[in-house]
Amino acid sequence: MDLQQIEYRIRSILERILEMRLESTGANAHLMNDLGADSWQYLEFRNELEIAFRVTIPDSDVDRLSTMGDCAQLVSELLEPEISEGPDPGLGGPREPRSCKGGSYQGTDGALYTDLEVGMALTGRNHLAESPLLKFVGEIRWNHIAQFAGVPSRKLCDETGERLYATFYYVETLFPRQTPMAAFGENDRFTVVSTLRSFGNSILDGFHFFYPAGWPEEKKIPLLNGRNAADMGIPYVRTSNIFVKMLQGATWLKKSRPAQRGMDDIPRLAEVPDSYPRIKKAEEEGRFRLTPEAGSALTPGKVRIEYQIEPDRDLNGVGLLYFANYPMILDIAERKCLRENARLPLSNDLLDLRTLVHRESAYLGNAHPSDSIDVWIEARIENPFLSGHPAPEMSPVRLFLDYQMFRRSDGRKIIISSAEKVIFGMTLEEAGLLDPLREMAKESV
Repeated sequence: MDLQQIEYRIRSILERILEMRLESTGANAHLMNDLGADSWQYLEFRNELEIAFRVTIPDSDVDRLSTMGDCAQLVSELLEPEISEGPDPGLGGPREPRSCKGGSYQGTDGALYTDLEVGMALTGRNHLAESPLLKFVGEIRWNHIAQFAGVPSRKLCDETGERLYATFYYVETLFPRQTPMAAFGENDRFTVVSTLRSFGNSILDGFHFFYPAGWPEEKKIPLLNGRNAADMGIPYVRTSNIFVKMLQGATWLKKSRPAQRGMDDIPRLAEVPDSYPRIKKAEEEGRFRLTPEAGSALTPGKVRIEYQIEPDRDLNGVGLLYFANYPMILDIAERKCLRENARLPLSNDLLDLRTLVHRESAYLGNAHPSDSIDVWIEARIENPFLSGHPAPEMSPVRLFLDYQMFRRSDGRKIIISSAEKVIFGMTLEEAGLLDPLREMAKESV
C-alpha cells in the first residue's frame, strides 16, 4: 500500500470521526490546531488507525500523529514486516475462564459473576448507600481487567513500564423507582453480573447488573444495555474507563493504554461507547437531562457550597480523589444546601431518608489533596399540583438535582452530575410538604 492510498484511508477515518468533509484539506493540516480534533477524538483516531491498518502505534510515536501526512508516513513505516520474537510471558496472554479474586467467577461469556450479601460496609444512613456500592463495583472492574490482562492490577503498565490506572470517566447508577437504593439493606443478597467491552484497548465500558438472589438462576445473564435491565426492574451500575498515568500527581493525568497482551481478549466494541457523547453533551449543557417539567425550584438558581478535601477520607491509595467518593462529597454539599439554602428547607430527619433512584456523572478531572472544591447545586422537587397527580397527598417526595464541581486552585471543572432521589417511604403529606407545594404551584400559574 503506497502513501497516497494510506492517506486516502486516513482522510476517510478523520471525516467519520470529525463529522466533516476533508476533500480540499491539505496533508499538512494539523489534526487539533487546524481540524479541531479534541483529545477524545484524537484517542479514537489512534484506535481507528490501528484497527484499519492492523498495526500497533507505540506511545513513543503518538506525537507523530499530528498531520495527515505525518500519520500516513508513520503508518507506512509500521506496515513494514517486522521480525517476531514471540510472546513476552511477562505481559500475559489468553487464559481459560477461572475463579477470580473477591469470590467472583469469570464465565465462558467473558462476564464476571459475583455473589453479594449486603453487609454494614455497604450501608449508610439509609440502608444500601451509593459511595460504598461504587467502591464495590470499582473493585469488580479492576478484578475484571486484571483477569483479562493476566497480571495483578498493580502491574498494569504501558509499553514503557509506567503504572496505569483505569480511571472512571462516566458512571450511571439506576434503581427502579418502586425499589430505590434504600429498599435494600443488611443481609439482602444479589448475584452481580458484570460485563466488559473494549474500544482499542484504551477505552472500557460495561454494566454491573444486580439480580436479586431469588431471581431464577438461568435468567441471571449479561444484558445488552441498561434499558433492558430497567424494563426488567433490575438495578444496574454502568461504568466507563480510560487508562491514565500520573505525570504531576492528581492535577495532570495523561491518557495511555496497557501493554499486556491479554487485553486483546476483551470483547471489542465497533465504535466509541455512547457514554462519551453523553458526557460531551453534559459538558455543553451543564447537566444530564433527568429533571421533569412538572417540578418546582427548591433553590434560588444555583447555590455554591464550599468543600475542603479531607485526605484521610476522600483519597484512594495512589493519592487521587477516589471516584466513589465524589457522590459522597456531592451528598454532603447537597445536605447543607437543602437544609440552609432551599426555598422549602428540608429537615435533617427528611434528609436522612433520601435515597438514590438514578444518577449520571461525567468525571472530568481530579484535585490535589490540599485543594478545596466549589460545588454548585440546583435542586427541584416534583410538584403533583403541576403534574396533575390524581392523589397529591399520596405522591412520593421526588427530588431532582444538578451538580457541577470545580477545584478552587484553578477553577477547573472536575465533575458534572445529575440525580433523581426520593425521600424513602414517605409521601408529600407525611413529609409536611403538600401545602407549601400547592402554594408554589399557584406561583407558577
